[in-house]
Amino acid sequence: MVALVAHPDDAEILFFGTLRRWRDAGAAVTVVIATHGVHGISVTDRDAGIRLDAEHRPAESAAAYAGTEIDVECLGLEDGALQPDRHLVSTIEEVMTRLACTVLLTHAVHTGNDHQDHHAVAKAAVNAAARIPGCTTILHGQPIAAHHSVDGVVLVDITNHIDGKLKALQRHQSQSGRYYLGQPFTRHRSAAPGWAKLPHQAADGRCFEALTPSLMLLANPPERP
Repeated sequence: MVALVAHPDDAEILFFGTLRRWRDAGAAVTVVIATHGVHGISVTDRDAGIRLDAEHRPAESAAAYAGTEIDVECLGLEDGALQPDRHLVSTIEEVMTRLACTVLLTHAVHTGNDHQDHHAVAKAAVNAAARIPGCTTILHGQPIAAHHSVDGVVLVDITNHIDGKLKALQRHQSQSGRYYLGQPFTRHRSAAPGWAKLPHQAADGRCFEALTPSLMLLANPPERP
């Protein structure tokens, strides 16, 4: 499994519990981060002279997965200016081929409000995946933007990993204060899919990550008796 995202912290927000469950089941899991995220600072911090180097935020992501046996790679591209062009598609295709990607998790492909890098990575990843013969499943996470969502039809129960997810998000100290890394938002976000589709489980306190498939190939259907 490969989780291919635009920025450090994106995979933790979108898929942390899902990745942990896949790894617990024995799958090889790699998080691939397209950019180093050096521009991911607020205007206030920038004006105060705060700067990040290319190693800072990828190191936070690596710390988020410490002890999980999930690998983390950063392609080191510049954040804020990604385009789903030949260079990005080829770069993603190369890494997916090297990792023998069979299941791809990435950002949602949609026309609503979201970070421009998320749009670029999603489009490039889907494009590249079409040329990876072994990639038979593509799942998209819910957009982070609070006022836009994509209906998730695959719910992954992450109840046993919600505390680990909160701790992983706390590793991103360079992004401290962002609402989407905080406990209230994360717990609300993990409860909402259950209330929408599985209210009995939600009432029992179950937590979920919602995903939307764009490709799910059942390669070996059962034979008719």
